[in-house]
Amino acid sequence: MNIRKITKEDYKFIDSWYLERNLSQPDSKFLPENGLGGLILEKEKPIAAAYVYTTNSKLGYIDFLISDPNYREEDRYDVILELFKELTQKAYDLGCESVWAQSSVKGVTKRCQEIGWTAWDKPQTIITINK
Repeated sequence: MNIRKITKEDYKFIDSWYLERNLSQPDSKFLPENGLGGLILEKEKPIAAAYVYTTNSKLGYIDFLISDPNYREEDRYDVILELFKELTQKAYDLGCESVWAQSSVKGVTKRCQEIGWTAWDKPQTIITINK
């Protein structure tokens, strides 16, 4: 397993994952470093990617986790956990003291709790506005 910084070439995989999952892909202008501020995990080929957001505070945020919908190996949640661990460490390395993320996938939530994350099991509404 290899975890590395996302490159422009990785978008041939990332774009196809969004299409196959019938999800709207975030515009690169809303991603850290115009889409290059995240990490990708690969084995023989890329499997999952996500991004770390930082601000001028000590809080980091992990978002836009996406994975290969055709990757069905038994370790698929372990792969995502490894990516989360590395993203968390990247946030810490960037000066964050706390990191948060959100997921509606119960398997991801459960496994994140197993590695020390706290889950708030309360529904919330995300409110956004675009210029």
